[in-house]
Amino acid sequence: MGKKYYIKNGKKIYIDSEVKEEGEDGEDEDQEENEESGDEDSDLEAKAAKIAKGIVAELGLDQVAGLKKSVDNLLAKSQPTDSKLMKLLNGKDYVKDADSLTKEEKIVGFFHALVTKNDHAVKALSGGVAADGGALLPQDFHNELVRSLTDMVVMRQLARVIPMKRDTMTIPRSTSGVQAYWTAENASKTTTTAAFDQATLTARKMAAILYASDELVEDSADSGSFDIVQLIITMFAEAIATVEELAFMQGNGTTQPTGLETARGAGTIATVAAVGQNFDDIINLEHALKPQYRSGAVFLAHDRTIRNMRLLKDSQGRYLWQDAIAPGQPATFHGYPVRSSLHLPVNVVYFGDFKRGYWIGDRHMMSVKVTNDSETAFTKDQTAIRVVQRVAGNVILGDAIKVLTGF
Repeated sequence: MGKKYYIKNGKKIYIDSEVKEEGEDGEDEDQEENEESGDEDSDLEAKAAKIAKGIVAELGLDQVAGLKKSVDNLLAKSQPTDSKLMKLLNGKDYVKDADSLTKEEKIVGFFHALVTKNDHAVKALSGGVAADGGALLPQDFHNELVRSLTDMVVMRQLARVIPMKRDTMTIPRSTSGVQAYWTAENASKTTTTAAFDQATLTARKMAAILYASDELVEDSADSGSFDIVQLIITMFAEAIATVEELAFMQGNGTTQPTGLETARGAGTIATVAAVGQNFDDIINLEHALKPQYRSGAVFLAHDRTIRNMRLLKDSQGRYLWQDAIAPGQPATFHGYPVRSSLHLPVNVVYFGDFKRGYWIGDRHMMSVKVTNDSETAFTKDQTAIRVVQRVAGNVILGDAIKVLTGF
């Protein structure tokens, strides 16, 4: 005769024969009942497990569970706790502590996340996702780049620079004011109205690509040095500055900002013709500008033209040129500051209040992408970093600027 057993939680539990002999007869009866009850429970559990398995298979819940596990693992890997990012941010969490990060930490952290392709961190530290799929530069990174541009682009120092939230901005301007008349008593009064037209700032797209060596990128990622990232920002600013300066001087106004030379050709800026390449020409230029604009006026010319201006003397043989009286200050000619640009013709001299005459619009949607997939980047062990900028420029008030030609 086989050993007695009972079913508990789907398993057979054997009863020791010696225990059975010491027990009472009632225990045998109870055990038989437990055995029968255990068989029923086991059948129910088996049926329930089969039904549950069918439901999981039908709804694909096993796949959902696997997907959830993969997502959880991915998110865990992107957290700063197991990366160098937390160390670069002095132990701060780029998501939870974003508001407490310094400007330098945000800039270095964003660049580190960008070159290491940490999409989770890029999203947390950037200004959002651009239309071209790149990451919008965070405000601090953007400001640092624009600050560098201002130091390099003469028109950014002279003109009025405004932020643009849209690609196009319309600026109304007065072409003629209300006129006043002397009139006799009881005579008919002449009425006039002010006339207005409008100037438009349209942001144009410009891209700059920097091929940085993998060693430079690795150094910036490993050390988290603000100086190295600042070097990369400066390299970008130098590339963008050259293109911007040329556009603000000679831009065609269609695919580029409208340059001063283009506005002059269209008659927006009035021209004064030189007669003898002497100081008389400069005096004529100064007085072609209305007095209300002279207090903020500046001379702007090519460096070779400025050389000729420096040689001019007054009737007593005194040079009209005055060197800067302090570092960082411009030299003056006949009392007005002088700035130079190599992107102007050598025979013209601009004179005017550029803050009132020329406006630059910065579209705050500068985006950046990083890739190693291009042929140049791959074969030379480089990382391609592309920045896309949108900037506008146009003459808003032509009366505030005059130009001398043939000087």
